[in-house]
Amino acid sequence: MASKQVRAGRFQRGQGVVEFALACSGLFIVLFGIVDFARALYAYDLVASAARIGTRYAIVHGSSCTLTGCPVSATALQSYVQGKVTGINTSQLSVVPTYSTASGCTDPNHQGPNCIVKVTVTYPFQFVLAFNKTWTITSTSQMVISQ
Repeated sequence: MASKQVRAGRFQRGQGVVEFALACSGLFIVLFGIVDFARALYAYDLVASAARIGTRYAIVHGSSCTLTGCPVSATALQSYVQGKVTGINTSQLSVVPTYSTASGCTDPNHQGPNCIVKVTVTYPFQFVLAFNKTWTITSTSQMVISQ
């Protein structure tokens, strides 16, 4: 009877190693998923912040602005926003301003005081664990031009 107990223990020696490997692989997948999701939230926050930064820059660089480079062009706005955002690949950051009329907007190009500027920022976020899955993050900010 004692020989049966020894024999059963001999076959279970590697069981702990296999269970440890399975538990660790599941744990690592969950941990990397959390890190990847945190990266996505970080990129989302940066894109939203970039839209606000671009809108603020556009409202003070309207057609009645006396600074150099006024009114701001779409290219200058994109360069400005890309220079302010750090932590993501800014070469993939798309910044598109849209000017619309409002009551009291008399500027023919709609870049004067009381006109509305809307800045849309788009960024393609690449997940690591999802194997080439891309999430297009878009944020929009809108304000009235002050100068």
